[in-house]
Amino acid sequence: MTGLPRWRRALGAGLCVTALLLAGCTGSLGDPDGSDPVPGGSGPATGGVARGIDMPGAPRYHRFVRLTNSQWASSVQVVLNLAASSSLSDGFEKPVAGTTDFTNNEHLLSVNQRSWSDYQSAAEALAEEVTASDAALAKVHPGTDAAGFIKTVGRRAYRRPLTDAEVSRYTALFETGAAMSGAKSTFAKGAQLVIRTMLQSPHFLYRTELGEDRKPLNGYEIAAKLSLWLRDAAPNDELLDKAPTLTTPDAIAALAESMLEEPAAVKRMRYFHGELLHFDRYATISKLGVPSYKESLNAEYEESAYLFFEKIFTEGLGVRDILTSTKGFVGPEMAALYGLTPSGRGFVERDLGPERVGFFSQLPYLTLNALNEESDSIHRGVSINLDVLCTPLGAPAPNIPPVPPLEPGQTNRERITQLTSACGGTCHNQLINPVGFAFEHFDGMGQYRDEENGGLPIDSSGVYSFSEGPRSFAGAGELMRHMAEGEQAHLCYAKKLASFALQRDVVPSDLPLVETLAEVSRGAGGAVKEMMLELVKDEAFRTRMGGPL
Repeated sequence: MTGLPRWRRALGAGLCVTALLLAGCTGSLGDPDGSDPVPGGSGPATGGVARGIDMPGAPRYHRFVRLTNSQWASSVQVVLNLAASSSLSDGFEKPVAGTTDFTNNEHLLSVNQRSWSDYQSAAEALAEEVTASDAALAKVHPGTDAAGFIKTVGRRAYRRPLTDAEVSRYTALFETGAAMSGAKSTFAKGAQLVIRTMLQSPHFLYRTELGEDRKPLNGYEIAAKLSLWLRDAAPNDELLDKAPTLTTPDAIAALAESMLEEPAAVKRMRYFHGELLHFDRYATISKLGVPSYKESLNAEYEESAYLFFEKIFTEGLGVRDILTSTKGFVGPEMAALYGLTPSGRGFVERDLGPERVGFFSQLPYLTLNALNEESDSIHRGVSINLDVLCTPLGAPAPNIPPVPPLEPGQTNRERITQLTSACGGTCHNQLINPVGFAFEHFDGMGQYRDEENGGLPIDSSGVYSFSEGPRSFAGAGELMRHMAEGEQAHLCYAKKLASFALQRDVVPSDLPLVETLAEVSRGAGGAVKEMMLELVKDEAFRTRMGGPL
């Protein structure tokens, strides 16, 4: 499809995705305790359904977890005291998005021939760059003694002090480099070979957990795990100095609390929410025959979404606010679509009115999940079920037709009900359609309306079967309030947050952790930051989980 014009590609992709989403009708809700047997086996499945939320997957609990491309770039900056993160990672092989909840998942962080070649080339280029002159090398380490250089840079690269044996090996390597020919100083030549080697070491390229099964991680492993999560970088010298004290849940939480106030944590949570709700898709929005749409809106939609979730994180808010806040960020071109007066050229937080309850009633989400000028109840229903409620929708089925045009005298709700009636299963009748229909008052541009298709009244009411039981609602606002007060959305967010922090699939055996985080989310404060602090105190974060090397 890449040879087609952009609008044709977007339309074709939309129809294909719609067919896949409709296909979820054949699935089942599964065993609520997550004990479905493995096909052909005799034991419980690794993934399943627990407390009403889908918890699929098969975590490997790797003791060596490769750095992501961005972690590599930022870690190189820390190790070599560079002014900025390395751009060399821009050419690294990228993980395949969509196969796991997040692209930092252990399953996507293998090393193949290409990635190993990338690391080797990058290490050589960086070593050459920072030893190009004695002045450049002094920024990495101010001293000129080999032992001090090896121990200081080695501790940053390995994220722990080097052993005596490692110091001896690097000293021998330094002497080999220093004896090489070339115009550089003896110290620079030795340092260059050491840096090249350190940046290709598994102790740099992988975050390690080498202790015994179910035993606490040591302070350096905790420092690395915290820093790579909250800063997306290896721990700096200051954090490495503190590492030996990170032996209790309270000490770990105290450090994490200070790190959560850093700009790096804001950036990391921006990335988390972007992957959680697929903000990269805003750039792909395309509308045919919709006069109020301009492609320049796409960038506003994306930044508006990021700013909303940035506020949730930085101002100590949580899941309840995501679902019920009537405030949002409005760019200059979005203002008219909201019926508001533009306020300058930047983004301004505005009250969007009582119809706009929660993020999912805002323009970015509604416009993305729409087809030209029409609402798309299937995409809206599926995305909230999967990304916000973690509802198991089942496996796809083949040969599903595209959504037909509206007929005269027919509402979109009637059209979709007729189209999906053949499925006959739980997924559409009780899960996808009710959620999607709740947003019928919002058209394809996310604008509120009371009528459609020539004056037909809109029905946005429904009943949804949450994990704690069915709840009826009159529209999107009431549905969002049910979600905010119930348990399922909080359990789902907790599961996703844990998966991102632990860099692995979260499965029914992790339910105690997920329930603990959800309880914090539903509490009086309910802040995302409070959930994160509870997470770092949990054994799932602090201890070594059994798994292969």
